[in-house]
Order: sequence, then C-alpha cells, then structure tokens
Amino acid sequence: MIFIFVQLSAIIFSQTTDKMNSHSNIPLDSINFVTTMNIANATKEGIYLNGYIVNISYDEAKELNGKTIKVSGKVTIIKGLKNLPKEYDEKGNEIIRQGREEDTKYIEFPIIEIIKI
Repeated sequence: MIFIFVQLSAIIFSQTTDKMNSHSNIPLDSINFVTTMNIANATKEGIYLNGYIVNISYDEAKELNGKTIKVSGKVTIIKGLKNLPKEYDEKGNEIIRQGREEDTKYIEFPIIEIIKI
C-alpha cells in the first residue's frame, strides 16, 4: 500500500512539473515587446528599441520604419564599465578603459512580426 502511494505521488508531481514547463514557450533569457519602428534610432550595431539593441540591417529597419512590430528573441547582456571591477597598472594607477558606462542588452537573432492595427 505504501509503495503504491509513493509511486502515485511521484507520478502526479512529475506530471505537474512537465505541464508547467510546457506552458512556457519563452525561455527565461528571452523577451517579447511591441513597439513602433523608428529608423532615427539606428546605429552601426543595430537599432535601439525599448532599451535593447536589436541586431537588424539598416535596409530591414528602413523597410519597417513607422510600422508597429513585435520583437522576440534571446537577450544577451554585456557588462558596462560601471559594473566591472577597476583595473590598475603595476604602479597602482587606474587603467582608463573605453566602452559603455552602463550594461548593454542585445537581441542578436530577433524574430520580427509586423502587427496589423
């Protein structure tokens, strides 16, 4: 009787966990958002959208300019200088580094859908 109860409990709890995982279509490091494309935010790295640098070509951004889009993809965060430890040379002087002060969030392989309004 105890054996059956233990087996039944294990089966019930394992199904609950599987069901919870299957309902999540978005990995933990992924993002979705809806925004209007504005080509004025384009840079050599991509385009700034909702605080993310989305990696798309200038031609693709130009084609989507003014349209409402849904952007989905995996987010990669590059630490900014503010969040890195200071480095010193052999004389104890702080080494001045180049780069962005704040963290930068990138979406490297975005999935972009045009939203019809």
